[in-house]
Order: sequence, then C-alpha cells, then structure tokens
Amino acid sequence: MADTFRVTYRLTLSDGESPEERIRTIQLEQSAELPEEVVRAMDIDRVTGSVIHQESEDDNHVLVTISWPSQNHGNEITQFLNILFGNISLKQGIAITNICWEDVSPDLFKGPAWGISRIRKEWDIPSRALSCTALKPLGYTSRQLSDLAYRFALGGMDIIKDDHGITQQQTAPFRERVTACVSAVERAAQKTGRRSHYFPNITSEPHLVPERYEIAADLGADGVLFSPMLAGPALMHYLARSATDLPIMAHPAFSGTMVAYDPAAKDGLGKHGFAAGLLYGGLWRALGADFVIYPNAGGRFSYTPEMCNSINYEARRPDSPFAPCFPTPGGGMQKDKMVRWLDNYGHQTTFLIGGSLYENPEEIESTSKTFMQALL
Repeated sequence: MADTFRVTYRLTLSDGESPEERIRTIQLEQSAELPEEVVRAMDIDRVTGSVIHQESEDDNHVLVTISWPSQNHGNEITQFLNILFGNISLKQGIAITNICWEDVSPDLFKGPAWGISRIRKEWDIPSRALSCTALKPLGYTSRQLSDLAYRFALGGMDIIKDDHGITQQQTAPFRERVTACVSAVERAAQKTGRRSHYFPNITSEPHLVPERYEIAADLGADGVLFSPMLAGPALMHYLARSATDLPIMAHPAFSGTMVAYDPAAKDGLGKHGFAAGLLYGGLWRALGADFVIYPNAGGRFSYTPEMCNSINYEARRPDSPFAPCFPTPGGGMQKDKMVRWLDNYGHQTTFLIGGSLYENPEEIESTSKTFMQALL
C-alpha cells in the first residue's frame, strides 16, 4: 500500500475567511474529528494529512492538495469515500476536483473488468461508436417490454437496457422479465444474424444485488445496469471483481447533489461537491463501471458541454491505472443530432437514446436502423 494519497479541493471562501482556517477544518473533519488543541495534546497530528500545494485563484477561491495517510482508509473503499467527502459534504463551498490515482493502492481499486477494449473484442465492434436504448415505461408487462426489445434488436441496437426505474414490480418481475427479454434478442438475432446485448437492471437492496447479478448471467443477459448511488458505490466494485463476469453500466440516479460543482457557475452557486468528470469518469471507472451514463448537455438536465467533456476525458484518459470505460451520454439526446454529438465526443462513446426512438412506436425498428447508420 502506498503511504499517502493526494486529493485536490477547490474552496469557495466567505468574505474575510482565512484559507488556512478552511483547509485546517478539512484536515481535522476528515480524520481525527477533534479540535486542534485536542489533536496536539493527544499527539495524533499524523492522521490529519499534509498540505502539499496551495494556490489562490482569486480573493474567494483556493486550490489545495492534501496528502492523506493511506492508513486512514484501512484499505476499505467505504472509508476511502468517507475521507473524500464524509463530514465535509455537510459543509458548503468545498469541491473535489482531482484524485491522484497513481498514489492509491492497487489493492483498493481495480477498475473495469471489461472496459472498452474487451467489449469491442468480444462483441466484434472494432472501432465505431456504440448505441444504447432503454426499455420503458414503468408499468409495462414483461411481454410488452420484451416486444420492444425484439423490435430494437431487429433495428440493430448494440445495447438494450432496462430503464433504471424498472426493477421487481409486479407488472414485470425480474426473473420473468430477464427471461423474456433475453429470448427476444435471441429471436431477433436468428433473423438478423447479429445479436443485440440486453442489460437488465439489478439495482436493489444491497443483499439482493449479487444474487440478481448471478441470475442475470444464468439467464443469458449480456451485462447489467446498476445505480451505485442507490445501492452503494463499493458494491459496484464487488460486482466487477466477482466471478460473475458481465459488464456493468452505471446509472447516475440519486447522484445529482454530489456533482453540484460547476466552476463556471455564477453568484456562489455550484461550488460544492465532486467535479462531474471526477465522479462519473474517474471514481466510477475506478469502482469498476464499464459504461458510465451521464446527462448530456442540451437534454432534460442542466449539464454544460464542459462538464460532459470532462466526463468523457476522465472515463478514457490514458494515464489512469484503470482500463478505459465507455462514457454514455443520455437524458434527452435526439437522434437527429447524432452527427453533431459523434463529431464532438468521438467513436469511443456509447450513445444512449430513449424517448427520441419512441416518438413513433410503430416505427421503432426503422428508427433504430436510421440511428445505427448515423454511427457508422
């Protein structure tokens, strides 16, 4: 295990607030959680980390890098996350902008078990961008969802995933739904000569997730959808390292307040939380996601092009110790703008389109084919 690991923070200061005071607050809150005088009296300053870089951007913003003792996290992911954004998540004006991954013990994070290269090799998709769509709406039966899966598969979609809100509802129980949808993509493959890949949603109570992961594999699913902020980030890493070998697509549900940070935001807004690229592209990659879904700019959500580009970069950056994963923009992406997004994001991307393909339900197969042509 490395002796220390480095984390960089961007601090937004109140008028007249001392940068050193704010920095020391972080050091104490994220380690000993005791007043300064008590830390000195107990001779435990060794756990509070060291400031190795400090830089003022202007009167109200400071960049600081703290080197934390690795012994503080005990080689456990949950405690590592606690050090990153535990008590300080309850404060304001603290943004986490970088983790120096080369400092982090290789025994702690392993990254994707599949990643871009293995997915391309095993699915025989050497170079083009990948397509993805979601089975919806909530309330449809297993038969209705599998009929949609069949038509999307006839249209050539690479990945057909459950919508993140479809789990174990009475209308489409998990095992019944997975069986039906796997059968649907297999029937379509017999007709087209090319198999689409079905990803059921396995997000549930933590003790149920590994069982659903195994059931999905046993029933012939090609991967899984998982929401790490609902069921637990460390659980995703456990899945990626388990003997059940299916790629994992991470969904951002319940993560919005974690990425409120936007350096371009005005009037004091957006100054707290993880940088979007670091959370989705960096941390989730380290935790084993093979695909990281995020809300694309111009869709139903408020992400800027700069935030999206940072996610793409972190998911694929070559100097990371982890295998690159597919950034997967979605959330209101329109099929008629695919040429633009492909030019912007490149072929090492999976494009998630849902509602735009549902506009004419009777034309799902032909619309999917048109979407696929745009990726070539």
